[in-house]
Amino acid sequence: MLLVAFARVAVSLSCLWSGFRSVSDDDYARVVIAARFAQHPSPDPSGTSWLPLPFWLYGVPMAVFGDSLLVARVVAVLLGAASAVVVWIAARVFLGFSERAALWGALGAVLLPYGSWLSTATVPEAPTAALILLGCVSLVRPEPKLRAWGGLALGAACFCRYEAWAPTLVFGVLTAVDALRARAPETAKPSGVRWLWLAAGFATAPLALWLAHGAARHGDALFFVARVQQYRAALGGPTQSWLSALWQTPLALLRFEPELLAVTAVALGLTLKGGGSPFGPTAWRTLAALGALLLFLMAADASGGAATHHPERSLLPVYWFLALLAAGLVARLADDAERPWLLPALALPLALGANLTLRPDVRSTFVDRREEEQVGRVLRSLGAEQVALDTDDYGFFALQAALGHGKGWPLADHDPRKADVRPKTPPDLAARLQRGHAKWLVTPRERSGLSAGLGAVRLATPRFLVLKLEPAAR
Repeated sequence: MLLVAFARVAVSLSCLWSGFRSVSDDDYARVVIAARFAQHPSPDPSGTSWLPLPFWLYGVPMAVFGDSLLVARVVAVLLGAASAVVVWIAARVFLGFSERAALWGALGAVLLPYGSWLSTATVPEAPTAALILLGCVSLVRPEPKLRAWGGLALGAACFCRYEAWAPTLVFGVLTAVDALRARAPETAKPSGVRWLWLAAGFATAPLALWLAHGAARHGDALFFVARVQQYRAALGGPTQSWLSALWQTPLALLRFEPELLAVTAVALGLTLKGGGSPFGPTAWRTLAALGALLLFLMAADASGGAATHHPERSLLPVYWFLALLAAGLVARLADDAERPWLLPALALPLALGANLTLRPDVRSTFVDRREEEQVGRVLRSLGAEQVALDTDDYGFFALQAALGHGKGWPLADHDPRKADVRPKTPPDLAARLQRGHAKWLVTPRERSGLSAGLGAVRLATPRFLVLKLEPAAR
C-alpha cells in the first residue's frame, strides 16, 4: 500500500517537473473558489453547478496553511496518493486479489498517463474515480459492512462530480434488492439488513440533498443541466447529430488509453481460450454500474450536457477498473499458462501499435499558465493588492490563484453568455481602474498603449506588463 502511494507521489512530481501544471483554466478557477471558501466558509462554495466536496477538501488546508498555489498542489498530490491507495484497496480487499495482482493493478493504474495528469492537477477527477471504483466493486461482496463502505465512497463521489450519479443509482437499486432479500425468514439477519439499507442511504442521500439544494436555492432541482447546456451553446462550435454524439464516449474509451485496452483484450482472450472464467458470478453487478456510467456519458454527449472540455476525464474509473482486471488476468495466466511467452508476444506488439495509431496528443490540449503563475507570485511577493487583471482569456484565474484570495479582480470575465465589457479606450480603462480603486495593473503587451502614462512598469514578461499605478490613475 505504501509502495503504491509513494509511486503515485513520484509520478505526480515527475509530471510537475516536466512542466505540466493544469488541464484547463478550471483547475485555477477551483483553486480561487477554494481560497474564497477558506476565508468565507459556505456549504456551497462555488454557487454554480460545481459540486461542493472538492472545495471543502482544498479549502480547509488552505485555511490552515495559506491560500497559495503551492498548498493547493500539495493537496492535489496527496489526494492523488490517497486515490491510488483506494484503488489498491479495491483490488486487495474488495476483489480479493492476491498481493501480487493487487500491486500490479494499482501500479498499472498509477502509470496510466491520463490518470497521472489528473492526479497531479487541482481537479477532483482522481479521487472521484477511485471512490466510484471502490463503490462499484463493493457490489460483488456479500458482506453488508463492506457494502456500506462502498455506499460511503459513492456518496462522497456524488458530491464531487456528476458522472458518479449513474453508478450510484445502480448501486442503490441493487443494494436495496439485497436488503429486501435478506429479510426473508430463512436468511434474515437484522444487523445485515440494517447495514445494507445504510449502504443504500449513504450512496443516494447526496443526490437527494443536491437536488433539494437546487430547488431551494436556484428554483430548479436540475439547474446544473440547464447551466451546462447554456454554456456549451454560448461557446458555439460545430454541431453534430445525436447519433454521432453517441459514439464520442466509446471512441474516447478506445483512444485515450489504447495500450491498456490492448493488454486487457489479449489477457481476456487467452483466459477464455484456456477455458477459464474471467469473472465471478456477481461480477455483472460491477459491470452494470460501470456500464451505467458509460450510458450516462453517452446520453450527456447526445443531449449537449457533457463537459465542455476534455470529456474523456470522466472515463477514469473505467480505465482504473480495466487496469485491475488486466492485472488479475495476467497474474492468473502467469501462474497457469503452459506457454507464458504467449501473452507478452501478443500483447506488446498490439499495445505498441495502439499507441502509435490511436493515442492522441492530449498534452498539447492542456493550458500552459506558467507565465501567469510567475506574474502572480511576483506580485504576491511584493505584497500587491487591488490588482486589476486585463487578460485575453481565462488566464486571470491563474493570476488570481497565484496572488491569493481577494487581491486581484478581472476587468472582464470572458463569459460567452455575457457581453464583452473589456475596456476599449485609454479613458475607459482609466475610469474602470479608478472605480475599482486599483493599485496595480496586469495587461497584455499588445494592449500596453491603453495603459500608457498610468504608472511605471515593475515587471515585463514575454506576454505581460505589470504596472504600479500612479495615485492619479487610482
